[in-house]
Amino acid sequence: MTDSTTTAKPRPRLFPGRFLLLSSTLFVVLAIYPFWNRSALGIASFDLLFWGLILVSTHSLGRARWGLSISIALAVPAFISDIAVYVFPTKGVLLGSCLLDLLFLTFVTGAVIHHVVSREQVDLDKILGALCGYLLLGLSWALIYGALELAQPGSFLLPQPLDEAVEVPHWGDLDHFVYYSLVTLSTLGYGDIVALTRAARAWSALEALIGQLYLAILLARLIGLQIIQSRRERRA
Repeated sequence: MTDSTTTAKPRPRLFPGRFLLLSSTLFVVLAIYPFWNRSALGIASFDLLFWGLILVSTHSLGRARWGLSISIALAVPAFISDIAVYVFPTKGVLLGSCLLDLLFLTFVTGAVIHHVVSREQVDLDKILGALCGYLLLGLSWALIYGALELAQPGSFLLPQPLDEAVEVPHWGDLDHFVYYSLVTLSTLGYGDIVALTRAARAWSALEALIGQLYLAILLARLIGLQIIQSRRERRA
């Protein structure tokens, strides 16, 4: 007589929800940022939303102790530097804040993509993780472009400012660079923003290349895993 408790296999959860909150937050940030008031109060409130994104990103890595520890270690100095921008709104502080935020987003992006590629089970959570990785790549490159423009003004030919006056400088026209980064990542390239310097052109070309490789490699990986998973289920 077999013991059902020893032979029964736990059914994997279809959707553990690891990346549901992160993907939702990313879409909210990208959707409302163009309409945000760029006064001092408006930028401060958006920074709170951005830090909500950082907290959600940290939470999504919380199941891996190493990921949580590193993300907290990177998030704390980034948070302090963002506050310092309002106290010392100099070019150096702005650039430092941008680079520290970029360092954090780069780590989160790498951790998310690693999780998506290393997991064998294909489910909705894995698909949302792949989407998060793609959007985080776009946000990370937007910070790279902002840092380039701060370090070397005139790196990009930008349209007219969206607002007549901005009370608080904020990472060098980041709203333009979020748009530019996403259209470059997806290789749409509308041409209304142009990279002028060699560094700006090189990073733009690299983003377009990575965007295409990401989609091609990830799609092949997901299809391969789905085939393997289907074969295992048929044999079981």
